[in-house]
Amino acid sequence: MDQAKSRKVEKGSPFLRPPTLSRAAFKALIEQRGWRMADVACRWSIRPEHLSRIAADEDRDLKWDDLVRSLPTLSAFERSCVTAARLSLIPPKPRRRKGQPIGEAVQSVDAEAAGAAVQPDAPFMWEHADEEDEDDAFVPGVDGFRYRSYLSRGSELVAVQEIDGFAREHAILVVTATRVGVDPGGGAQEEYQCESATGDQRWFAPDQIDDWLVSNGKMRDLR
Repeated sequence: MDQAKSRKVEKGSPFLRPPTLSRAAFKALIEQRGWRMADVACRWSIRPEHLSRIAADEDRDLKWDDLVRSLPTLSAFERSCVTAARLSLIPPKPRRRKGQPIGEAVQSVDAEAAGAAVQPDAPFMWEHADEEDEDDAFVPGVDGFRYRSYLSRGSELVAVQEIDGFAREHAILVVTATRVGVDPGGGAQEEYQCESATGDQRWFAPDQIDDWLVSNGKMRDLR
């Protein structure tokens, strides 16, 4: 190979094989573009927990870094509009407040706060990329143990939006305990006790984690 061609190869190689974004850089770039993680997952038609795993994997395919870099930059107003649109396309599932009969579940306060029009039959469905072999535990509509092999005591979670009276957007929570509870339909589900930086604790069901939280891929030693 002559010297001129060698220089071209040396100059061109970083464009084909650039270093993978770190976990922090991947998430920071999304934030710099003005996006919430849950909204990005909706744009890409993947589950929020799938995006969380992608962000935490520094051996991820280069295409994900390219997708993050290509996100349009949103203003604060556009960001709120995107979130409202997501909640309209994918309404949060009815929630049952403590002491409320199972048949009288109420909609998440996040949908109300965003002014989203909640519809019983949303046209949008989560999809997975053809090349991704997703575990059954991450397919929508499965039982309430879909986070069982994904979250455990010590796992850190980040709030993708404010959680009423408990955590601000971007706050980091840590899973301190798990238990088996009952979902609004009477089925079994695993629930996760999360603790905020102030020491407040709250139990979250899988559906609430879908709506409000994503993993940052980090673990804490709670011994």
